[in-house]
This record gives sequence, C-alpha cells and structure tokens, in this order.
Amino acid sequence: MGKKIKGSLSLQLLCGVLASLTAAAAAFALILALCNFLLDKTVYGQTFARRRADGQFEDLQDYVDREEISSTQIQRLGQWFGRGKRVYLTVFDQGDAVYTSPMPKGIRFVFDPDNLSSDDAYTLRFSDGRRLQAYLLYYAGDVYYILGIILAAGGAFIAFSACFVLLLHRKLGYIKKLNQELDILSGGALEYPVTVQGEDELGQLAFGIDQMRRSILSHQRAEEMTRSANSQLVTAMSHDLRTPLTSLLAYLELLERKKYEDEAQRERFVAKSLEQTLRIKTMADEMFEYFLVYSAEWAQPDLESQDADALLGQAWGEYAFSLENKGFAVETDFSPLQGTVDVNCELLQRAFDNLYSNLLKYADPDRPIAIAFCRADGQAVLTVKNSVSPLRDKRESTSIGLNTCRGILQYHGGRFETREENGVFTAELRLPVR
Repeated sequence: MGKKIKGSLSLQLLCGVLASLTAAAAAFALILALCNFLLDKTVYGQTFARRRADGQFEDLQDYVDREEISSTQIQRLGQWFGRGKRVYLTVFDQGDAVYTSPMPKGIRFVFDPDNLSSDDAYTLRFSDGRRLQAYLLYYAGDVYYILGIILAAGGAFIAFSACFVLLLHRKLGYIKKLNQELDILSGGALEYPVTVQGEDELGQLAFGIDQMRRSILSHQRAEEMTRSANSQLVTAMSHDLRTPLTSLLAYLELLERKKYEDEAQRERFVAKSLEQTLRIKTMADEMFEYFLVYSAEWAQPDLESQDADALLGQAWGEYAFSLENKGFAVETDFSPLQGTVDVNCELLQRAFDNLYSNLLKYADPDRPIAIAFCRADGQAVLTVKNSVSPLRDKRESTSIGLNTCRGILQYHGGRFETREENGVFTAELRLPVR
C-alpha cells in the first residue's frame, strides 16, 4: 500500500475551476457595470444624444435644401431616413403631425407626444418658404450594450484563464522540474535526488521515482563491490594457488622421472603431493562456497523461526566440546537471549562452520578461546576471541571463509565484523531477535 493521498489532483483541479469561475463571474459583473456606467454617461446620456440629434438635424436640413423639398413634398424625407439613420422624426403643421419617420431597426420605441420636450423641437425650413415644427430624437440602440456584454465576457474569459493558470502554475512548474530531473537521471547521474513535494499523485510519483533511483543506485554499488571483491579474490586465489601447484608439479615430475634415492624418499614425495592436493582442494571448496553465497543468481532460501538460545547454545556448545577434544582451552559465557530469530539453518550453519574452521587453523592452542553470546539492542550478539597462532600460514590470506560469513549474516539482516589487535582475533556476529 502506498502513502494516502491527502490532496488529490482531481480535487485540486475542481477547486481551481470553481475559484476561476468565481473570479470570471466577478470580472463579468464588474466590467459590465463599468461599461453601463460609462455608456449612461456618454452614448446613452442626454448631452451625447442631444449633440448627435443636432448633427442629424443639420444633415436633414442640408438634404432638404439640396433636394429643394417643399412642404407639399414632405414624404420625400423618407429617402433620407433610408440611409440607416438612427433617429426618429415627427413634423407638425399647426399641431397636427404631417410626417412621421419609420422606426430605426433595432429600436423599440412608442411615440408619446406628451413626452416631447422643447429641447427636442427644431424648425425645419422647406423650399417653398414654410417653416414647420419638427421633433427629432436620436437613439443609439442596443449595439453599445451588446458590445459592453461582449467586452465583459472577454474580460471574464481572461480572468478565468489567468486565475486557472495562476492556480496551476505551481503544479505545472513542479511537473517541469520533475521532467528536468528525469532528464538528468536518464543521463546516468543517479546521485541526483528527485524533489518530492506534496502528498498528491505527483508527490507519490516523485517519491516512487526517487525510491527507484535509490534502489538502482544501491544495486549498482552492490554490484561494483561484488565485482571488486571477486576481482580481489581471483587475484589472491591465483597467487595462493600458484605455490601449492608449483610444489605439486615439482613432486610429480620427480616421481615421473624417478628422481628419488630410495623408497622412503618416494613415499615422502607422494605424501607431499597429497598434502598440496588437499590444500588446493580446500581452497577450491572455499572459493565455491564464497561464490555460492555472493552469486547474484542463487535462489533465495526460506527463513524459519528458531529459538535463539537453543540455536546458538546447541551449535556453539558442540563447537566448544570439539575444540576441547582437539586440545584447546575454551571459555564460554552464554547469557539468555529470550527470543526467536528468523534464519536459514543451512546457511547459518555454514557461517558457523567457517568460523569454527578459522579457529582450528589460526587459534593459538596454548591460549584459551573465549566464546560468548548475549542480547543487546534487540540483537543476539555472538563474540568469538582467540589468540593468533604464531605458526599460522601467512600464505592463506584470501579470507574467503570470513567473507562468506559476512555475506550470510547480511542476508539475515545482521552484521559480521572482525578485528585483530595485539595478536588477538575477534569475530562478532549479530542477528535480529524478536
């Protein structure tokens, strides 16, 4: 199960849309109110309408003069109105309306003589010298209101877009940053950490990528360490095998050519050859065991729960008894562990056997061997101390058995450490105890 998503992207997106819609509605209402206020003060204001009406009447008077329209031809005024004028004209003769202009398109107006003002009255001169009273009203129509609505809608769209982009800017920037970091990782720079922000899907994705980066980097380092250890092992083994192989070949050549003085010397050559052969076999067995533990393709064995006191007490009690039978003095101190350990008995027994073999090879038989285990910090701690024999074979320096122990303990989630001070060799094994 992954981390719980506290703020999903879908919820953040919904909140962003609602906030943007709120901002768009506010912008629409504000811009529309501002446009209406300005239109009422200008286009739809009395001053503007009066000025436009004066201009239109002057144009009408010029038309009448140019076309020489008489009062009896007053219906010819309709040609002037046919040019898309946004005015309404009524001409009176002695109080009677003798001409009424057609209503401009898009204007819904009901003529009411009672609403006429003297400010709307003009005197229209005809070619026959007559002067008739005319009322001319200018109407801007709804076109400016429509333009105001369009402008308000455009402002609302801009407000929505700006607010939505602003709210998502952080996430978009984070996605861009992740993309840049992925480019860095794809270039092989696995040491570069991935930025983890938030606990939503993007945060989980970044966390997963960073975990994958750490895992790959850890595997690479482990492989490099394994390759280095294997290289050192092969180099050391080739050096250590060269001496017994050279001796073995020398003895075999002497035997083949019968270069011995008597039967006793021949038997001595045979014994030496057998000794060197056994030595080579021991090295080969240790090397096989080492590669078995450290190979990347070996099958993962199952772990089983074992009583810690019974497991360590029985194993090292038997080792202590065996060492005493071989002439070593052994001091034991087994403290109660009071718990269980999850182990693979076969692998752990192999580690114990290697440590026991190390004691047989290198421990000084004239000094005691100390074996103790106790519980500390939730771990079973096994400590084995021995004085190093001054007669140990310096040529066997590969430490394959100890390296195998280290690998087995690491597999069990424990640790294996060794040190040598003032001629005293100490091995410490740690296993988690439940």
